[in-house]
Amino acid sequence: MLNQETIKLLLLEDDPDDQRLLAKKLSGTHHHVVTDWAQTLASALEKLSRQSYDIVLTDLSVPDSVGLETVSNLRKKSGTTPIIVLTSLDDEVLEKDILDVGAQDYLVKGEVPGRIVMRSILHAVQRQQTTNEMNDLVVELEHSQQLLRQQALLLKKKNRRLRQLYGAAQEFVDNVSHDFRTPLTVIKDYVNIIREGMVGQVTSEQHAMLSKVAVRADDLNNMVDDLLDVSKLDAGLLGAWRRNITVQEIVDRAASLLAERAQVKGVNFTVACDPDLPEVYCDAEKAGRVITNLAVNAIKFAGEHGEVRLWVEDDPVGNQIRVGVTDNGPGLDTESLARIFKRFQQVNSHVASSVKGFGLGLNIAQKLVRLNLGDLSVNSRVGKGSTFSFTLPYADPTEVSRRWLSTDRQCNGVLRMLHIRNTENPQNGEANDFDSFLNCSLRSDDLLFRLTRTEWMLLQCVPHSEGGQWFQRIEQEFNRHNRNRPLGPLPKYEARVCRQWDSQEATPEMLEEFEEKVQELVGASDGKVCQFDR
Repeated sequence: MLNQETIKLLLLEDDPDDQRLLAKKLSGTHHHVVTDWAQTLASALEKLSRQSYDIVLTDLSVPDSVGLETVSNLRKKSGTTPIIVLTSLDDEVLEKDILDVGAQDYLVKGEVPGRIVMRSILHAVQRQQTTNEMNDLVVELEHSQQLLRQQALLLKKKNRRLRQLYGAAQEFVDNVSHDFRTPLTVIKDYVNIIREGMVGQVTSEQHAMLSKVAVRADDLNNMVDDLLDVSKLDAGLLGAWRRNITVQEIVDRAASLLAERAQVKGVNFTVACDPDLPEVYCDAEKAGRVITNLAVNAIKFAGEHGEVRLWVEDDPVGNQIRVGVTDNGPGLDTESLARIFKRFQQVNSHVASSVKGFGLGLNIAQKLVRLNLGDLSVNSRVGKGSTFSFTLPYADPTEVSRRWLSTDRQCNGVLRMLHIRNTENPQNGEANDFDSFLNCSLRSDDLLFRLTRTEWMLLQCVPHSEGGQWFQRIEQEFNRHNRNRPLGPLPKYEARVCRQWDSQEATPEMLEEFEEKVQELVGASDGKVCQFDR
């Protein structure tokens, strides 16, 4: 390689006068050049096989080689060492041919001063060094790309295997859950028949025992629900069937079973809910699941002679209702609070293992609350008890839409607002059936409002790549549903995009326009989401 003090040069020249002339020219420069002289190609090739040089200078015609073959043979032997050709011919065509066979430069003998020869030598060496470095980088890059391709292929195989295993696990969970639920339902039904004395008199002791069996059957049923919900959540298939409803209705549905469970456990269970509170907009079944989950945990923690209170409060500032469960159990420490919402985490060290589940309850409860566009919080003190509470939005389309818009979602596409209406004038039953069809066709991130008996507003966040797929899918499902519907086809409909925005451009102007468009569509129902008896 090139050294700042010494340049090792191999000169292939059969004429001693030309050799002496070149040596004299180079000696007049500021560089120290060590020249190894060869008069034949064979001698030059032999020298190249024994040592390396910084530069090779060669005549085209020597005793054992003539023309471009001289350069070609030197190039094969010298590898990456730069070559400069010295010839008495000044020919542009010849110069191009010389460069094409691998020489770095071309100089005419006798016409070029020493400093020009030295500059050509230095430039040739530097260019070759740069070329060598680039070639090394290319080789390294190709090697890295090959490794990346191999790793990508390996990851692809592993991901394919993981998908197969995950699919098998999902199928196993679904099958076991469904197969488990059938005999569990039969067990509970027969327990209730016996407990209520329908097949013979039951003593108070037997009644208490059967009640415990019924409670444990409910525990198993809740575990099955948790497993199914986890399966749907992971697959992105757990949607929300939202509508306006009073919190009183949701609480009443859950309270009776919770009171029975508390009685069996020896826990004092009370409910405080004002029936005149504003309506909320939510999936009532999922809100009830959350209440049940929180209350069952509270009853479990409170233990015998403990107290659990299910309460409901209005929060007009937040445009929401807060539902909470408070117990006087052992409470949770800071470490436990940090992980209670993680999947498969249990912190109930004070409770017998016989009442433990899969550690899914609070994790699922949190996700169900988010599906209802609310938040779940906890306040706990060790030795004092815990309060878990969650919120449900008022049945105000603007408020619900605002919450939906602020929800974190993985969507690099467009936010769009659709207006859907029946083009015919269906009976109430048919319109309600179409409403059910729409709710069953929603994706997990969609938000649907029923504006009038025959009109709906649908909010979606759609990736750019799936712009028109929803319309195709809904039409296919509509046709398939009609083919299998005993009562005849559902009423015809039309769906159009009212407005859409880029999901990455959540500017204040866009948000304002979004709310104005919501209010414009909802105006037909006097600013409320419509509710129709089924």
